[in-house]
Amino acid sequence: MNRSLIWLHLRNEEKSPAKLHASGAWPVSTAFKTNTTDMERLTESRPTGAQCAEISRKTTGACEGSGFGGARGGGGPQNAAGAGALGINAKLRAASATERQVERFALQAVARDLLPNSRTALCLRARVSTQLGVQVWKSKEHKTAHYGGLQTCGSVWGCPVCNPKITERRKLEVKQAMDMHRAQGGEVHLLTLTTPHTRHDRLDELQALQAKALQAFLRDFTVKKVFAEMGYIGQIRAFEITHGRKAANNGWHPHYHFLQFVQVKGDAAQLMDWKTRLYLRWDACCQKHGLGSPSFKHGIDLRDGSFADQYIAKGNWGLEDEITKGHSKKGKAGGETPFDLLRAYMADPTDKQAAALFREFVQVTKGKRQLSWSNGLKARFFVDEKTDEELAEEKDERAFLLGQITADQWRDILKVKARATVLELAAYGGWSAISAFLYIIKDAHEPSRLAHDVTPDIVAEARALLLGDL
Repeated sequence: MNRSLIWLHLRNEEKSPAKLHASGAWPVSTAFKTNTTDMERLTESRPTGAQCAEISRKTTGACEGSGFGGARGGGGPQNAAGAGALGINAKLRAASATERQVERFALQAVARDLLPNSRTALCLRARVSTQLGVQVWKSKEHKTAHYGGLQTCGSVWGCPVCNPKITERRKLEVKQAMDMHRAQGGEVHLLTLTTPHTRHDRLDELQALQAKALQAFLRDFTVKKVFAEMGYIGQIRAFEITHGRKAANNGWHPHYHFLQFVQVKGDAAQLMDWKTRLYLRWDACCQKHGLGSPSFKHGIDLRDGSFADQYIAKGNWGLEDEITKGHSKKGKAGGETPFDLLRAYMADPTDKQAAALFREFVQVTKGKRQLSWSNGLKARFFVDEKTDEELAEEKDERAFLLGQITADQWRDILKVKARATVLELAAYGGWSAISAFLYIIKDAHEPSRLAHDVTPDIVAEARALLLGDL
């Protein structure tokens, strides 16, 4: 395999020619020979061969990520078929977690380009203190790595990295409330409300009208009567937005999900009665506030607790996921979530519509809550009050420190757009892999010190080499 890019880069580094072996071989390989623990980690599951290198060359550029061409297992033969299957599944899950993390950093780099003056532009780039370096931690449970000592934006709407961390913790809060309520004999409903919308609607105007219609709906006498029949205790409201430019081209689609905590378990006929009466009041409120008449088919939906069980049976996606991870999941039936818009722009930088729509979305949602709990509901189920920013800054207590990156090394990483690459190396190769990578990109932020620039091809080749693919 041709390693000439790295070899030439190090060979021409005037300050440290002595670091090369006399044979001219790459100097870091011996470190892995004596580090058997990290070598074992390298065989867990990682991108494969040529696909890995090619994807990395594409994503270590403007989008700053690195990709996967697949996953493979290692570590020797299994003693039993069952053990082998379990081991493979565990490794695939680990690879999937890191793959998602890599994509999030790539999407965050795109968001930074689109929102240069936002807090997201500095998220996990700016250090908390100019006097301190950056820590690299590894989760014992998830086998993924993360940074410490960096600023976070805490934006659940606009940051692809902070969003999953916040929503995962919100999910646990919601699940705690649901489990406690059900243990006490209660029931959970999912109520969804939406309105007519067209491609000509501005999101800020549409959302403002919806908010007025919703306020009138929740104050309506008939609505309160229906809720009383349900044995209504409280609710968690989630706000979700998608865009239909690739489907019916019907523009923005903001809608509400309500996780209702009730005491009455209605049958199918009772649920239909409640749904019909609620629809009539929702229709009236929408028309009153200039939104038009929503259809019975699309304007309202009411599901009982069995719907939650169906979600769980499909693969661990419950009602708690539905209301906490709405705008970060991938859209259905041609609809695009805000992060789908980022994906579209990352794949095709000429897609100016996707860029403009994402900017519009972030501007309209700034300062708004994704989830709103009824007064007293959190206290009833012993859920702590925490802001999105506090959740984004929370540390994994089960993680262990791999090592610390100096300020200059961090500048090198930012220069070559390798934040995700470093975490990928940490997850699969440990600190020795990071050290080797840092040696290769040394002084990248000060090109005048180098005989040759650290190019994206060098970064991609180093990544592939350290992951054992070359």
